[in-house]
Amino acid sequence: MSSEYTIEDATPAQNKLLGEIASKFDVKEEQLLEISDDVYRSVAEGLEGKKEAADGRGLPCLVSYIKSEITRDIREAAKDEKVALGMTINTSTNRIKLASVQFVQGAPDAINKQIFYLPDGGPESAAALFEDAATHVAQFINSHDLAPATATVTAGSSQQQQVMSMGVAIDLPMEETSKSGGHVICHTATCDRVLSNVDLAHTLNAVMLKKHLPVRVTSTSNCVISTLVAAQHHFQSTCVALILNHGINASYYERAARVPKLEGTELGASDARVAINTEIARYGEQSDVLTPTMWDHRIDRESANTGHHTFEKLVADKYLGEIVRNLITDFMDSRLIFPPDADVSMFSTPYSFFSSYMTIMEDSSADLNDVGALLRAGFNVDASLVDRKIVSLLCRIVAMRAAKLVGGAVVGLVRRATEAMDAPGPAVVSISGQLTEMNQPYIECTMETAKRVALLAGLQEPVFNVLGEDGYTVGAALSSLSK
Repeated sequence: MSSEYTIEDATPAQNKLLGEIASKFDVKEEQLLEISDDVYRSVAEGLEGKKEAADGRGLPCLVSYIKSEITRDIREAAKDEKVALGMTINTSTNRIKLASVQFVQGAPDAINKQIFYLPDGGPESAAALFEDAATHVAQFINSHDLAPATATVTAGSSQQQQVMSMGVAIDLPMEETSKSGGHVICHTATCDRVLSNVDLAHTLNAVMLKKHLPVRVTSTSNCVISTLVAAQHHFQSTCVALILNHGINASYYERAARVPKLEGTELGASDARVAINTEIARYGEQSDVLTPTMWDHRIDRESANTGHHTFEKLVADKYLGEIVRNLITDFMDSRLIFPPDADVSMFSTPYSFFSSYMTIMEDSSADLNDVGALLRAGFNVDASLVDRKIVSLLCRIVAMRAAKLVGGAVVGLVRRATEAMDAPGPAVVSISGQLTEMNQPYIECTMETAKRVALLAGLQEPVFNVLGEDGYTVGAALSSLSK
């Protein structure tokens, strides 16, 4: 067993179980190369557009009407110092995020952001959601003094208020039917039935008109598409965007002419590079390249969407803490952790070990004081130093496996994006999401793994930048400027 996962003062039985777990979670470079190749093939099959959603062999790869040339549209809007609004509908966290972007000549963009919370349990209907959303838009405009001035209508003497464009992003798969038109689609039994097949722009615009708001939705997309736009605005060569949040998703720019399911369309006949929402959370549903452990199978079996979102359950914030909790309870069941008289009942509650707790693996103090404080405050357990070391190592084992898997998968997208580039060069990958701020070792390992695997695959080393937790709401505002 690697000394990295051996605790000097632990018992042989403790080190034996720790070593067994580390071995099962280990990911070799050969497997990472296989994953990158498999992701590449899964994207290609998804772009065929035949049966990928039905049999799970290809990723959905939903085509967006956002093109890489959007940076030109944004530059044109900046000349007029326009204000654009962005809205993100987060169904996973029951929140609506709003942002405004004010272009200012010779100065950084002026950006306002605000979060609004939806009723507990989520909206009862799409109509209720959009009523709430429009109310929050009105509050946001008033709070930040964004109401546009009135302008004289050329056909007469009446006054008419200018209208601000707004882009809407949502954390659900979307089938875009035009630049502003699109609806949520269902790939699994647990998808959001409230919003399924609802035309977001049409419905929200109707509510805006009813409330006399000077706002019109001009763009709708998935959050990972708006993240790509935001990243490209800051780092113009960006061709891949990755969201590491409650879930995971990735997008990239692809040549429309290389998308078989666009054959016979005006877009498919163009030379444009279009944004692709891969829905990479679903990778691995019908693949034998990933090797989930028995703990992963347990979480999948007990989840609400058994058999779906295989990759997400290995790497996303929603599940990482639960994997660690399951490993801790295995140590408990073997009587290898915590005092015999300790009340460890709180560890029996599913999802009680939040992924945010995993930052304790960064505790470098001699006594692991942060680990001890967390176990005492969160679980009412006074842990010995060896117990603290075990929990810290379990967090690291789970996080590093996840980061390596993501790094390998990213290389598959880098390869696709590189082939679609106008000129040869390194692919630029932007990472957004709460894990960028919550778990720095995870992000660093993801980037280093992707660079290493890319070189092994014969690609140029990708360039990474971190966009931060909430790039997609600003990206939604920028997307509204697409022509």
